[in-house]
Amino acid sequence: MSETEIALATLSPDECRALLVTHRPRLGRLAFVADGWPLVLPVNFAVDGDAVYFRSAAGSKVAAAARCERVAFQVDHVDEVWEEGWSLLAFGRLRVVEDPAELARARRLPLRPWAGGDTPHFLRLDVVSLSGRRIACP
Repeated sequence: MSETEIALATLSPDECRALLVTHRPRLGRLAFVADGWPLVLPVNFAVDGDAVYFRSAAGSKVAAAARCERVAFQVDHVDEVWEEGWSLLAFGRLRVVEDPAELARARRLPLRPWAGGDTPHFLRLDVVSLSGRRIACP
């Protein structure tokens, strides 16, 4: 396939939200700065409105959330057979969920971390900007 046969399209924020909500598996990458260095970690996620939720053990993600850090969150889908897919990028602030009512709601979300161990902290990404691209064969 030549490069001229590939179509790259910008996705609207509504198209991005629809993909984010329906994407399976619910696995993305959370990017933030830790100890002065960029860090990108895989995370399981759940979406509720304009917020993205994660669970975490104590560590760098919780520390970033406690400081309400600005973060980036990326989710991709690739179909290797058809050589097409999409990529979403969200920017926002990460925070620890502490409000009892919100915590109860977050616990009801379909949020099951793949990694073993105790993940008692719920983190919320308040999305400020959401963009995406789709690549496809015409």
